[in-house]
Amino acid sequence: MVDPDKSGYVEVVVDIPALGDRRFTYEVPGGCHLPYGAKVEVPFGGRQAEAYVVGHSTHKPDLDLKPVAAAYDLRFLPPHGLLSLGEVLKDYYLASTASFWRYLWPPSVRKQRLKSDTKFGHAEQKGPDKPVDVPLEIPDLESFEEASFVQGPASLRWDYYFAQIQDTLDSGKGVIVLVPEIRKLDRVARDLEARFGPVCILHSDLKGTVRRENWLKLLRGDVMLGVGTRGAVFGPVRDLGLIIVDEEESHSYKSEEFPGYNAVTVARIRARLQNCKVLLGSFAPSVRTRYFLEQGRLNQAAQVSPEDGTITVNHQIISMLGRKRGLAISKELHLALRDIFAQGERAVLFLNRRGTSSGLMCCDCGNIIMCPRCSVSLAYHARETLMVCHTCGLRQKPPLECPVCRGFTWRQIGYGIDRVASEFSKRFPRVPILKLDQDTEAPDHVIAQFASLTPSCLLCTQMVLGFEVPPVTGVGVVSCDNLLSFPDYSAPEQVFRLLMDLMHLLKSSGGNPHKQFIVQTLNPEHHAIKGIQNPEIFYTTEADNRAILGYPPFGALFKIEFSGEKQDRVKQLAEEFAAQVENCAAGIRVLGPGPAPKPRVRGRYRWILILKAAKRETLSQVVTQLWPGVSHPQVRMTVDTEEPFGIG
Repeated sequence: MVDPDKSGYVEVVVDIPALGDRRFTYEVPGGCHLPYGAKVEVPFGGRQAEAYVVGHSTHKPDLDLKPVAAAYDLRFLPPHGLLSLGEVLKDYYLASTASFWRYLWPPSVRKQRLKSDTKFGHAEQKGPDKPVDVPLEIPDLESFEEASFVQGPASLRWDYYFAQIQDTLDSGKGVIVLVPEIRKLDRVARDLEARFGPVCILHSDLKGTVRRENWLKLLRGDVMLGVGTRGAVFGPVRDLGLIIVDEEESHSYKSEEFPGYNAVTVARIRARLQNCKVLLGSFAPSVRTRYFLEQGRLNQAAQVSPEDGTITVNHQIISMLGRKRGLAISKELHLALRDIFAQGERAVLFLNRRGTSSGLMCCDCGNIIMCPRCSVSLAYHARETLMVCHTCGLRQKPPLECPVCRGFTWRQIGYGIDRVASEFSKRFPRVPILKLDQDTEAPDHVIAQFASLTPSCLLCTQMVLGFEVPPVTGVGVVSCDNLLSFPDYSAPEQVFRLLMDLMHLLKSSGGNPHKQFIVQTLNPEHHAIKGIQNPEIFYTTEADNRAILGYPPFGALFKIEFSGEKQDRVKQLAEEFAAQVENCAAGIRVLGPGPAPKPRVRGRYRWILILKAAKRETLSQVVTQLWPGVSHPQVRMTVDTEEPFGIG
């Protein structure tokens, strides 16, 4: 066995996804000790790159070796349990060790340039100097022995959580609490601190110094309760006994960046490896969770119902088929709003589209102004007189003439939140209307204004779901049909989930107990829409549809994306990979390849390929086997192994 204290060379994996787990050997200046899992900086390809130590050697290879340039503060060295978690996750998500070990270190950790006499701080938890020779297997996630589910309104769910947290802390174990949105985090942290004392908050918007301090407190065991968003699932809580995932159905738990992990899955795998429990909670479970509950594979720990049954919600589905174009607010919605405002109460109007309109179309030739870097139309923002790409952020003035036919007449197509605001003000000139979307500069001030005004109306996008809104009597959904039309099997669930969350704005607030929930739609018979009146309609229909098509949870899907600046090369590589899968793999259905829903983003062409099989293991084996043989220096390939894949 190599004595790491005497080793002059280390093997590292470099944090560059294309390199995978290829190992590179570097020299360590005499007297320096870099343990297994240490984060270092090494010269690589003409630049400095982050890397992680995975092995040691006392024998110099037959090469001219470069020295390790710097090492990061070893006080933050992850404990062995977390390093093992990273190893399992890289196999589960078909990624590299470095792509997960990077989550085990807080941001902006100080590094020291290495010299022969460099002294390091000591690691807060002693880890191994080499990997333990025990095979790490991916747990069987079809069984749920580590997890249980609690369903009910937020206030009652949290009462149940608090009791479980108290029991865990009393037993000397640590706890991690996950919430989906940063804006919900402050309130949760305050409530936890009031009941249990100091907590450590972990999320990406924290200043680096605060996040590092909190990380060290957890590593040392000074604080046993960590709370945060998705990334907090990697928090270094000592003697972990419980992980709580509130609103487990939220898509915010899925990372959009490679390696595309889902914090719910990571929590379950970590619980298996560290012998702790997971508590999943929701007002209404995901389709996947609902299926496993019905199968008896997931235990329902509790189903808490509100004691106050005085709130009644009148659900209305308004068909917009055959209606006059150009008007965003139907007669039925207008009358409901009129009655609400006449009583001096508040309402919320929802439309998940920023700007004034979806775009501008030439009246002479029908040309629509498109983003020159992305395959999407530029949204028109009348207030700033700007065309904006909501994909890449491009901003430009509207053209004076059509670049195709030289025409001068433009027509707005579709409508955005600004256009609805204009129509609302004409219909209700005496009712204050406040707007909340990603263009809003002071959203907390807007919510405070809304709370201080009666009657009033809040016109908002999905952003509203991260705030505590004052009591409202009505919620009107101007339109959600654009979300139903996306080419994603999970689109119906996303719409149903959105509507349930918006409805919860009524059920979680006081005021008038007789509430109105109104949805305007071109798809009044769709099960995602009808589900607001009877959730069983949605769950039953959606499960039947997925079972017929073999979509999760009745099968497994992988999404492979190919992107590059030359469309012909992207297309060629996608087709080559698809052909190889079809030629070598039985039991796998290949869907595509074809252009992504947004075929071009930031100047890069995108093609996608969907692989479908009964078992996840089948897809993992084939992709692992074929991946190294299909590559092109000008085409980036990424694999997303877990739904939701995201739309776009």
